[in-house]
Amino acid sequence: MPTRDRRLGAGGVTAFALHRTDVDGAAVVRPAGRLDLTTYRELRDGLLKCAVDEPTAVIVRLDDGFECATPVFLSVFATVWLRVAEWPGVPLMLVGESSGHRRALASSSRSGGGVGAVPRFTGLRAALAAVERPPERTRDEMQLPDELISGLLAREFVREVCERRSVTHFVHNAVTVATELVENAVRHARSAPVLRLELRGHRLTIAVRDESPEPPREPKPEPLRPRGWGLTIVSALSRTWGCYPWPRGGKVVWAVLDD
Repeated sequence: MPTRDRRLGAGGVTAFALHRTDVDGAAVVRPAGRLDLTTYRELRDGLLKCAVDEPTAVIVRLDDGFECATPVFLSVFATVWLRVAEWPGVPLMLVGESSGHRRALASSSRSGGGVGAVPRFTGLRAALAAVERPPERTRDEMQLPDELISGLLAREFVREVCERRSVTHFVHNAVTVATELVENAVRHARSAPVLRLELRGHRLTIAVRDESPEPPREPKPEPLRPRGWGLTIVSALSRTWGCYPWPRGGKVVWAVLDD
């Protein structure tokens, strides 16, 4: 099995780290250290970053190097599993490599407050064998300037892609959502955004990447401006939307539209 190793980062005084190995297209992540209130966010965001890379799966190996302060913190895996299910559509799996971890995961699942329905395995090979072929998707991407004209360029790009991909029924909502996300990136993240349109089955994902790690802010509505309702209108027009940290810095804000 071809592999590629890389360390995702360390948590300073907590000595918490995530070690990632790419195996046959899947991101195999081994948390090392103690999961508690101070490291919960680091683990969550680290797994989200792995998913944004769009591997075939994110497989978390829990071995003797991983300790959980209390079973309630295992809910981090259910949180990530739910968030990545819509976009980028990458499955999350857990591998309990010690009897103690397997018992903790089973107990957490039965209680309904921890790992929930996240798939669990006793070994890495079994998890890799369960990885399904990812659904077919098309992707179109455009680099935009750090200027307000990006909103106009985004609208033209969305119309062109929807026409070329024969999904013109998405045009109105997609144009509105893309404009709001792009202009929000320019105004508040002060970045040259990258706009991505991804078609998977009957769903269209609009994703905008910028250079700021700060979550998107809700701008005040401007009555004289035909748009300007920001995330309120994005939420109203989308099946769901979210914000993930980008692996190489900054963030990506995304929204999913369906028929």
